[in-house]
Amino acid sequence: MHTTVIAARLGPNIAAFTCQIDGRVVAVVNTLASTDAQLRTQITWALLATGMDAGHAIGALHGVRS
Repeated sequence: MHTTVIAARLGPNIAAFTCQIDGRVVAVVNTLASTDAQLRTQITWALLATGMDAGHAIGALHGVRS
């Protein structure tokens, strides 16, 4: 399953959310993950729950941290 990951400012209390758009899974992750280890952990679990493998989840987080 292919998951599209988008980074957005979601505030300090939301790590990520997932949804489906036209039958595709989309994950929106918080840009604050670049400085908050707790958010990064929560985002990783959200991405894994969409069916994304761990390598892609970590790659997505590196993209947010760049």
